[in-house]
Amino acid sequence: MLKIKPIKIRDSVLALCFVLFFNLYTAYGQKTIKDSLYQKIESFKLRPDYQKDTLYINSLYTYGKAYGFYNLDSLNFLANETIELSKAINFTIGEAKGHIILGNYYSETGEKELAIENYSKAKNIAEANTYIDVILLSKSSLATAYIYKEEYTKALQEYLSAIEIATQNKDNDSLAILNINISVIYSLQNDYEECIYFLSKAMEYNKKTGNERLTAVTQINMASSYIGYNKLDKATEKVDAGLPILEKLELQDWITYAYELKATIFYKQENASEALLWYKKSEKIHENIEQKRYKISLYSGMAETYLKLKDYDHTEVYGLKALALSDELNLLDERDDILNTLYELKKETNQAAAALGYLEAFKAISDTINKKNNQKELNILKSNLAFDQEKERYILENEKEAAKQRLYFYGALLIIITFSIIIYILKRNNRTQNILNKKLTVKTRQLQDKEKHLVNSNHTKTKLFAIIAHDLRGPINSFKSMFDLFTNKQINDAEFIELAPTMGESIDSIAFTLNNLLSWGQTQMNDIITEPEHTNISDLVNQNNALLSKMAEKKSISFENNVTESTLTWSGKNQISIVIRNLTSNALKFTPEHGKITFGATDKQNHWEFYIKDTGVGLTEEALHKIFSTKETFSTYGTNNEKGTGLGLVLCKEMIEKNNGSIWAESGSNVKLGEKLYL
Repeated sequence: MLKIKPIKIRDSVLALCFVLFFNLYTAYGQKTIKDSLYQKIESFKLRPDYQKDTLYINSLYTYGKAYGFYNLDSLNFLANETIELSKAINFTIGEAKGHIILGNYYSETGEKELAIENYSKAKNIAEANTYIDVILLSKSSLATAYIYKEEYTKALQEYLSAIEIATQNKDNDSLAILNINISVIYSLQNDYEECIYFLSKAMEYNKKTGNERLTAVTQINMASSYIGYNKLDKATEKVDAGLPILEKLELQDWITYAYELKATIFYKQENASEALLWYKKSEKIHENIEQKRYKISLYSGMAETYLKLKDYDHTEVYGLKALALSDELNLLDERDDILNTLYELKKETNQAAAALGYLEAFKAISDTINKKNNQKELNILKSNLAFDQEKERYILENEKEAAKQRLYFYGALLIIITFSIIIYILKRNNRTQNILNKKLTVKTRQLQDKEKHLVNSNHTKTKLFAIIAHDLRGPINSFKSMFDLFTNKQINDAEFIELAPTMGESIDSIAFTLNNLLSWGQTQMNDIITEPEHTNISDLVNQNNALLSKMAEKKSISFENNVTESTLTWSGKNQISIVIRNLTSNALKFTPEHGKITFGATDKQNHWEFYIKDTGVGLTEEALHKIFSTKETFSTYGTNNEKGTGLGLVLCKEMIEKNNGSIWAESGSNVKLGEKLYL
């Protein structure tokens, strides 16, 4: 079953739009504002020396910041134009704003270092000139760039510093935005409880300001968090509350995100058809938006939805689109889901070679992602600790500043409180460190388990190819040579007919080997589903003895079935039949002519114990330890030099274990007491 990965809260660069532009956004729809701004810019160009006009430069910045994501090349041009014109007239605030939208361009194109460089330049210029709005915007944008680079401590420091400035200036809109952005960090570690805490704080600020845009954005991000919680009713409530506001304001980038959340909710509710309708609505808007980062999750979700609907052509088209964008932007986070979808597609359409290719790519990327996620979680935990310490530092500094204006009595009391806080922080730090170490240990163990699973998968593949190359290619080539001799008239019809019985035996052997290979391969791919039913073991013994009677007659071996008709088990009938057939074939191979094979069962109150006993040659102690091993292929020649694959008993063991049983072998000095199993 496909599993939708929880959609993370929308990245904070897109959420930032400060007081300077809020009235503009809430007063008109986006398309109207866009056209109005464009006409305003064109009207400036009719004036002499318009390039020295600060109003023209501000218009370039406003247009680039609000609508640059429709065309990234235009955003790059507007950013550089804003910077160059501002420098020419020493318009420092314009220069700082130009570096912000240039940072936005590099962020969208995946050039993280250049994004950080430009946001840092904007922050330095703004701080040097005390441009409060630009300081807040540049700090929040810089923090987002650090999140993309997984430097969460630096991101939190920028957010905390911005919160302090916004609090001093009573800027509730900025405080709402900063709380929304801090929730992004917690969403990265699926800590949805903390996400909702910070989003609730943002909603409190929104109620004070009445800002419709931020209210809608907060509700949409709450919906994403509730999806992570799997509280789909709550998620539906929030997205239905925020979506009409976004549509009224025509905020296209956020509308696409809300549509994708709706699609995710319907997908999780097993309503793939409705989910696809919402994905298509988002895709329609994305045609006019050049934000490749967010198209990855859209195309990946559409591919999974089409796969659920059995529309394989569209599954491949959108899966490959998502994979191409993931490769282009060098993003790993969703690539494993994309590769898994393509693997499931190829498997369902019986394209084995292509499925194997995607499976190997999926395993390789999963290992990389797991290692990266372990390091990411460790970084986030350390950042949370730093966040708490920074928070306490600000509280302590504020208390000290207030203490200067109080009497000595209150000063002494404050010192006592301070020492108590320090002790509490130390204890909490110790607890946090212990939790961190435990989580790291668990993640390391999980990584080791995955590594073990990959080694076993490679071992399985190697074993399959070895058996195919050695045990199947030889007999098939012999058939080809025999038919070539007959075709070239190097042997006559009579000689060819004399070889027919031998060829029949070889074909039976090849068919038996192929059946075992396919059954064992399915167990390794976890494709065999055990469907238990009331199974009569005596009937299965008789059926398989009839199938193998020709082999037994050739060696004059007799069967004795002592399993009564009342011997019933709750097990998978087909799987137990394969086990009995393999064990009987094995006994025939190692029993000399005129021998005897006996089948029996013993009631052990809460389970049945079955045995297959023969008068064969017996096994050494070393062989008894190897015959059921999955780590190596063990096979010996029978009494008439019959050759096996070493796979039959391994297959028996795995199928018996799928039926909650066990199997073992015993060997005596005179009589080989064969395999035993209980169900």
